[in-house]
Amino acid sequence: MKNKNSETLTQVKSEFENGKYKTQFLPVLGLLFFAPFTAEYIIGYLDVTGNFGLMFLYLIFFGPLYGGAALIIREFTRRAGLGWLTITILAFAFGLFQAGIIDHGLFNPAFQDIDYWQDLRDPTYISFLGISAYQAVDFISGHVVWSITVPIVIMEIFFPSQKRDPWLSNVSLTIIIILYLLASAFIFQDQVTMDQFLPSVIQFIVTGIIVIALIIASFIIGKHTMTRNAKPAPKPLFVGTVTLLLLSMHTIIELLAVLLGFSSDFMMEWPGVILRLASLSLLGYLILVWSKQKGWNALHHLALAGGAILTRTWIAFLIQPLGNVSSSDKLIGNTIFLLSAILLILFGTYVTKKTIKVPD
Repeated sequence: MKNKNSETLTQVKSEFENGKYKTQFLPVLGLLFFAPFTAEYIIGYLDVTGNFGLMFLYLIFFGPLYGGAALIIREFTRRAGLGWLTITILAFAFGLFQAGIIDHGLFNPAFQDIDYWQDLRDPTYISFLGISAYQAVDFISGHVVWSITVPIVIMEIFFPSQKRDPWLSNVSLTIIIILYLLASAFIFQDQVTMDQFLPSVIQFIVTGIIVIALIIASFIIGKHTMTRNAKPAPKPLFVGTVTLLLLSMHTIIELLAVLLGFSSDFMMEWPGVILRLASLSLLGYLILVWSKQKGWNALHHLALAGGAILTRTWIAFLIQPLGNVSSSDKLIGNTIFLLSAILLILFGTYVTKKTIKVPD
């Protein structure tokens, strides 16, 4: 008996052979312009925080950079008839590519002249690699969760009938790839001009090799057929709450330390790195276990994405933006994103329940 993945793969191969890929404009535009919000805007660290006019203007660059990357990753995954394991590994490859090769934040000792950059970098600096463990975990996990997987989940929630289908024609895919490369080239050149820094040749080569290895691994590992078990999956609310707590754990501990009169610096040192890796690993393990259980469905996907989005929207209130952002602009921007996130989750729940006929 064929499973859903093999049936999807057969259908996709047939469409490719017949040249029938068609662009699904609504989900494509949705992902293209939604990804920058989860990747960059809702955390509230940019100097455009609270200035929605500039945020929408910057979509010219952030749309192709993040939305384009998400579309490319999703497109190749769905054309191969594969699923979330492949998307997640490709998102990891993108995070490493972005931080190591495009904006160089992984290697740059003085990124954009940010005052506290050394405070983040030095405590866990690994000299023979030329990177900070704290920053590597922060950058790459941020891209995996908020730049790629979360926006894809949300768009597939709102377009459920097309969630396993490719969304781009061959021409549209080519255009998206070109736009992504142009945006990446712009960011690359801008960073080089601004910081007068380039990673070493060895750093470029090693990063490139790891990225290629991850891409290959994503399509090999992604072919593994998941065996479901009879144990019922947890309630979506529980899944979302656990996601929110685990992704927020690092910040919660920092906040508690400050409130109790202790220094929170240890969270930027090796204990903090270990804790963050443990939290992310535990969440990944739980998702693997839960996704094999009976009743796991789109509501659980929404719960994961919702927990991740809420993590960034509440943490944003604690972030001091770059530049000269007024307190009122920051508060207004943070509040709008938090309320929007709640409405998005509620509406997504309504849409999903209608789609899968889940009783209230």
